Amino acid sequence: MKHPSSFLLLAAGFLCGLAACSKPEQDDAQAGTVYRIKVQTAQAQPRHFRKQIRVQGTVQAYIFADVAARSAGNMELLVEDGDAIKAGQTLFLIDQANLKNRVAMANQSLKVIEETYNTTRLDVDIAKTQLDKAQKDYDRNRRLHDEHAVSDNAFETFEVALDKAQKSYEKAEAVLRYTAAKVDQVKLELAIATKDLSDATEKAPYDGVVAVKYRENGEFINRGVNVIRINDPRKLRAACLISAVYFEAIKPGETPVTVSFHGKTVEAKADWCSPVIDPLSRTFTMRSYLPEGTPLMDGMLVDVDILLAERDGTGVPRDAVILKKGGKSAVFAAQDGKAREIEVETGIASDGFIEILNPDAIEGKDIIVSGQYFVNDGSAVTVTNAK
Repeated sequence: MKHPSSFLLLAAGFLCGLAACSKPEQDDAQAGTVYRIKVQTAQAQPRHFRKQIRVQGTVQAYIFADVAARSAGNMELLVEDGDAIKAGQTLFLIDQANLKNRVAMANQSLKVIEETYNTTRLDVDIAKTQLDKAQKDYDRNRRLHDEHAVSDNAFETFEVALDKAQKSYEKAEAVLRYTAAKVDQVKLELAIATKDLSDATEKAPYDGVVAVKYRENGEFINRGVNVIRINDPRKLRAACLISAVYFEAIKPGETPVTVSFHGKTVEAKADWCSPVIDPLSRTFTMRSYLPEGTPLMDGMLVDVDILLAERDGTGVPRDAVILKKGGKSAVFAAQDGKAREIEVETGIASDGFIEILNPDAIEGKDIIVSGQYFVNDGSAVTVTNAK
């Protein structure tokens, strides 16, 4: 069994050796112990800075139409969801048999009333002829009566005949006016029936695609009920919600926008921005119209990059900038073996670099880009791979 005192001696020797191995590096023989922090440096460089935000947007067809029934009845639907259609193509028909019968009946009624009108005109002509004959008989017998060649009783017969002929003529003219009004009425009924028949044949207003089918073939449809929706797939826009903090930065008609989808990009602009901010979500809507032929569909999600600012400037790696108290920013430069703090003003950050708005303060200096979080102003540093 070993003696305890031998074990203590061995332990003491081990500790002394360890202390000797971790002795701090000294600057020179006369200096005290100085701990140097290893850092890497780089100089500021000119760069192109882009300030942009990315949001998700929804593709919308901005030319579309909800096609509604303009007459009531049983519907014959001639298209299906997703069908490509051409302008003027028939989309659906409403109760064609009944409406065609109404047009036929109105046409027949018009023929009857026009014949009645022609007959009434003949009655007026006959009544006018009889009135003229009664007037002549009256005038001739009045002269004879004045000469006492015709008795009073005989003359009164001609007076009665003239009055009767006058009233018969007036009656015939009244019947003619009534019949003419009936002709106009039946013509109006025919026009309405023809219009209803035309309205019962719904045609496509423009080339497009059937996006939504609201009703099924054979249903009874009331006037004004939506049947299908047509989109023009060539006329698309990307709509997205933007935080209110960017409201002043986005200029309609000017701000560049890049729409990304499936690895492809489309360049556009912020064409329209809502003039108001939603008080609940604190967002506003922005729309960008996409070039014709963009291979997207209504309802798709896309990434929208909005370029808020773009300029050339001087920058350093983003991690080189330290945020100080009071919201100020600073970098450290390695100078004569010391870390020197330099206050800077920052601008746009992009691609791992940040813009320095007061570049004269760091011009020509070796900016610490690695190890900066371990130094203070005046800390001793060793540059291991200055660039």
